[in-house]
Amino acid sequence: MKKLNLKKLNKLILIFIGLLFYWSCNTSEYHKLVKRELNKDVKFDSLIFNIKLGERKEDYFDKIWELNKKGIVFPAIGEYGTLRYMLKDKNSEIAMDFFPGFNKKNRLNKLKFMFSHPGWATWNIELYSNKLILKVLDSIKKWYPGNDFIVIKGDKIKKDVSDIYVKVDGNRQFKAYFMDNMKVIVDVENLNDK
Repeated sequence: MKKLNLKKLNKLILIFIGLLFYWSCNTSEYHKLVKRELNKDVKFDSLIFNIKLGERKEDYFDKIWELNKKGIVFPAIGEYGTLRYMLKDKNSEIAMDFFPGFNKKNRLNKLKFMFSHPGWATWNIELYSNKLILKVLDSIKKWYPGNDFIVIKGDKIKKDVSDIYVKVDGNRQFKAYFMDNMKVIVDVENLNDK
């Protein structure tokens, strides 16, 4: 009877070790990247126009108000607080709409960008989002040096999207993906505030 229990115990230990090995091997590249970057304990809070992750809601809207008065940004169609800034491309313009997300403490913890070509039309494939995303990713890498983007299957971290391009530097994460044939979305968020 004791031999049988010892055999069962050994079998359970082997199963447990096998499961641990399986789980460690299946930790996604994304989760490894997030863990590695958060362990660096480096804070990146810069966004655009001197807007920073973690700033008070009032400060964010004060900055936006000043940018609007100067004609740098202007209201855009979308969720409450959506603003538009026009970027110049080689042969066209790119609209960069953005709106904030605040946590329970009324601190800015995310900014959602929506990029599109104002001249987009179904017959103009040069302005489709599959070409636009390359420009967007390249711009983000120039604006925010650090790690490169990795590609992740959308069902791993965002269920309704196929592929997501993710860049994580310290606590700041960029997730870029297609909204449709016209628009590219980039979510920027503070991973320490999730």
